[in-house]
Amino acid sequence: MRNRKIYHFFFVILNYMNYSLTAHLVDNIKKSIVGYDEYGILIVDNASPNESYEILKKQFDGVEDVFVIKNNMNQGYAKGNNFGVKYIEKNFSECKYVAITNPDVEFFDNTDLGKILEKLESNTMIASIAPIHLLNGVFNQKAIGWKTPKGFDDIFTSFALTNFFFSRIYYKSFKIEPDRVSYVEVLSGSFFIIKLDVFKKVGYFDEHTFLYAEEAILSNKLMALGYKQIVDFESFFIHNHSAKVNRKLVARIKESYYSLNSKAYYNANYNKPIGKLVAALLYILYPVRILEILGIVIVSFLNGIRNT
Repeated sequence: MRNRKIYHFFFVILNYMNYSLTAHLVDNIKKSIVGYDEYGILIVDNASPNESYEILKKQFDGVEDVFVIKNNMNQGYAKGNNFGVKYIEKNFSECKYVAITNPDVEFFDNTDLGKILEKLESNTMIASIAPIHLLNGVFNQKAIGWKTPKGFDDIFTSFALTNFFFSRIYYKSFKIEPDRVSYVEVLSGSFFIIKLDVFKKVGYFDEHTFLYAEEAILSNKLMALGYKQIVDFESFFIHNHSAKVNRKLVARIKESYYSLNSKAYYNANYNKPIGKLVAALLYILYPVRILEILGIVIVSFLNGIRNT
């Protein structure tokens, strides 16, 4: 461990095979964040099969406030982030806040972290906060915050046709409070700040999912103890998340299967009393989702031929 500085805040960046994107984010944080100096950046390489860890370790060796560690096995988003958070607890016991940060996010110049933390600390029962989420640079209400899935919600949001109609109910308008925040049930997992003692109190991320549904599970655990989450309407970040219409069929199916398993786990364990029924229905109806994916890939392929 290099010469110790006091860090009350850590950005946790989970890297998997994309060292260039992660390095760009580190540079962006250092150039953009103002109003708070006591922050560090922890890069967790999630057992990338390429040379991500070695490249990042070398690039940031000796760089102030940046630490690079490696997880020996890729066990998903939840376990990877928990690994980083627990490393911080062990080595930086003074830390009060952690920011779960996807490598594909970007901050605007003069993002005032101090002001964001003031809003987070305005109420002891506020557990976490996020700036306005601009999906690919565009305001999208669905990306900012949403309801915790209940009842048969995950059935309706898992398929393209039903989701088109149901999302109008599922993603409600925001009531903006006088201090320019809005209370939401679920914050996007691409970037949010949470009080570390509260995160520990609820048992961190539930590690039974590999990818997807982590935010909804965390929301349930926070709400069970009376905690709230807020969006700050005076700060913004960009999530450069491409829809990647031309992704290969195998990749799309793999992604949908991760989503299926996570939603099924969430419902069976957190959506009482009908969650186990919902989980069973998700598996029964999964072939419909496969047909949707096939349709998207075929249409994309035909459009590609037409445009050549």
